[in-house]
Amino acid sequence: MRALVVGAGAVGQVFGYHLHRGGAEVSFLVKPKYAEECRAGFTLYPLNHRRRRAEPRRFTGAGVLTTDDEVAAGRWDQVYLTVSSTALRGPWLAGLARAVGDATVISLQPGIEDRKVVLAHVPDERLVSGLISLISYAAPLPGETRFPEPGMAYWFPPLSPSPFSGPSARVDAVVAALRAGGLPAKRHPNVPGLAGFPSAVMMPYLVALEASGWSFDRLGENAPTAARAAREAVEVVAARPEAGRRPPFIGLAARPFVVRAGLWLGRMVIPLDLETYLREHFIKVGDQTRLMMVQYIDHARSHGLPSSALESLSSAIGALPGRENAPSRSS
Repeated sequence: MRALVVGAGAVGQVFGYHLHRGGAEVSFLVKPKYAEECRAGFTLYPLNHRRRRAEPRRFTGAGVLTTDDEVAAGRWDQVYLTVSSTALRGPWLAGLARAVGDATVISLQPGIEDRKVVLAHVPDERLVSGLISLISYAAPLPGETRFPEPGMAYWFPPLSPSPFSGPSARVDAVVAALRAGGLPAKRHPNVPGLAGFPSAVMMPYLVALEASGWSFDRLGENAPTAARAAREAVEVVAARPEAGRRPPFIGLAARPFVVRAGLWLGRMVIPLDLETYLREHFIKVGDQTRLMMVQYIDHARSHGLPSSALESLSSAIGALPGRENAPSRSS
């Protein structure tokens, strides 16, 4: 099986490594400035087996491509889009879609408009939607000393395989390829309908955390606004045509005391400094967070739904006033 991974960041490296472990021939499509770094190979640190000192795993020998012509010269079974929601909106997607032939395209972006962006170039019968359940980050985080050299550390939450939905045979092939390499994956009837709800709760709290200086101790100052914003975002997601059944207790999950309990539990279970990880990771993908908040607000306004808390949070991090700091939304 030949797999093309678009992007070689925190998600792309992990997916590429596990596809390779499962026997796939893996290549990465990256910007030219990253090509030599990718050709040198990757160092990864699986964190599911707790050790005082993490053991590195080397991933070398993957193909590295930088142009559509190079992509078109190959034959591809699966193409994984692991870039951010904002990067997905670049002009490169149309050329890539033409270059990969009849390959299955797997979209892993979390935004409520991202599937529509991909469908503008990839037919529905070739598109598989996935939801990322792993935590992956560039190690070491500030203060970490367990890694002998820089690399990409990652953790699979127990009993939380990444779900995939789409054309049956193509989903089966994607799940089989990932499982063969040890990446937990499963079939799901409607990932686009599922994915919107947890993101609708998470994004407002991430913005509230940013507005609180990335401090869990100070999050309480903005938690009531985050809770209202999360409820507003959930209503936006529920109003969309592709929305699935509203998950049980999704409203309860948005309440501050539940979020605080979740953060406490996360600190106990997740094998890394959660506060530092959230700060370091979501600063890097801040444009994606801002894009998603703007989309919630735009859809709320267009459907006559409340959005005052979403607007208040977005303004607190400079993502809304005059739209000068906000990424342009898709049509």
